[in-house]
Amino acid sequence: DATMATSPFFLAPPSTSGKQVDYKVHPLVVFSILDHYRRREPQQHRVVGTLLGEVLKTPEGSVIHIKNCYPIPHSETNDQISIDTDYHKNMAALQKRLHPKESVVGWYSTGKEISYTSSLIHEVFARRMKKNPIHLVVDATLSHSQLAVKGFIGRNIRVEGKDIVAQFEEVKVDFHTTEAAKIAVDAMINGVPEDSKELDAPATMLSELENLEHSLQELLHLLETVSDYVDGVNKGEIKGTQEVGSAIRDALASIPRVDPEMFTRMFNQKTEDLLMIFYLGNITRAQVALGNRIYEVLD
Repeated sequence: DATMATSPFFLAPPSTSGKQVDYKVHPLVVFSILDHYRRREPQQHRVVGTLLGEVLKTPEGSVIHIKNCYPIPHSETNDQISIDTDYHKNMAALQKRLHPKESVVGWYSTGKEISYTSSLIHEVFARRMKKNPIHLVVDATLSHSQLAVKGFIGRNIRVEGKDIVAQFEEVKVDFHTTEAAKIAVDAMINGVPEDSKELDAPATMLSELENLEHSLQELLHLLETVSDYVDGVNKGEIKGTQEVGSAIRDALASIPRVDPEMFTRMFNQKTEDLLMIFYLGNITRAQVALGNRIYEVLD
């Protein structure tokens, strides 16, 4: 364990020197941090952990994709903090074997602001990484019903070879999702909570038919929005723009021209196939359950 005493710090103004560094946070990181906070010990007011990611070089600088994270056991008081550095080292080595392209890019903590002990943890990561790590602060309490995620990088002011002040400079953090992650996030958002009064109540995933209905309703809403916009432009109620007109034209041009009767027939056929698969799946589950029940009775 590493036990440290606190030192003063303050927020620094944005730096204008050096190459540009963009930070992209993937959804898995935020969900893992929230889950870590949910499972914390009763006496802990915040949790900390390590951020893993991949650094991509660009002509303007670099892009850091924060893709994964893991918790670090720690304990802290108002003026001291103790973190399990051996656990951090072992987990980092294990993650490197699982994901060779990913490396430690920083650390995270929950809360609304940076605490005095944050500068000490930041110093440990900076010393081990031998470069400037990012500090991600996540408001897991969802203040004002919003999930706030902020990023900071640290700078130390040295006088006569000693660090007397630790500065934290806020950096822009963007969310980045792959197509698969976006589908998973949408599925969780559209899930029906088992208890609507609880903010973090478990949600039931929508079935294939419910997902299909939701997608069609969303598509219908988008078509109605575009139709109202075009009608408003034609009537002179809305000032049209070339960008929006070109986007609508390209969208319509990408749709294959299909006879309405043929489209209805194809859609009904696919729907019947989906219903048949759903029906056969239910029969299979019923047969398996019945077989297990008979086996238990005979046994």
